[in-house]
Amino acid sequence: MAEGSQRGVAAPQAVWAQVREDYLAGRSASECCRIHGVGLTALRGRAAREGWRRTDQPWTPPTRLDPWDEGVALEERIGGDLDRVEFGSLAFVAHRRMMRAVLRGDAMEALRWRRVRLMIDAEAAEIAEAIERDEAEAWHREQDALREAIRANRSDGSDGSDGVFSDRTPDGQR
Repeated sequence: MAEGSQRGVAAPQAVWAQVREDYLAGRSASECCRIHGVGLTALRGRAAREGWRRTDQPWTPPTRLDPWDEGVALEERIGGDLDRVEFGSLAFVAHRRMMRAVLRGDAMEALRWRRVRLMIDAEAAEIAEAIERDEAEAWHREQDALREAIRANRSDGSDGSDGVFSDRTPDGQR
């Protein structure tokens, strides 16, 4: 059977080029095999022969996010300014990472990302509730101030006036 084959058909060089790129970008060997349909033994053998095992590569500081992760696009969109991140965007990233973990068969990671998403959703709901409560309190304060202003401008009922010309005497003199 040919290297990296499925039912005796060898994987094309274009597939191996993509496997190499994904593997060197940080994907696990088993994930690369699953995505590209090549065998784990074939991947490890080719990587050793061609010198693209991770141990053959020069050391580079680790990046914070994998290039295919939804978090990369989010971080680029906000320009690194965490104050611009919306809870819905974070929940989306957590949900996608959970789904990816499920597809890999990594139940513990999937559960961790699910818990992260639930916590993000709870935090967003708590903040929305606090904002709604603050807006309601502000509205009530405004209504109370309006009622007080109306009470202050009411007539005393003695002459039927509304208090508009209260600085004048009954004969019209000031």
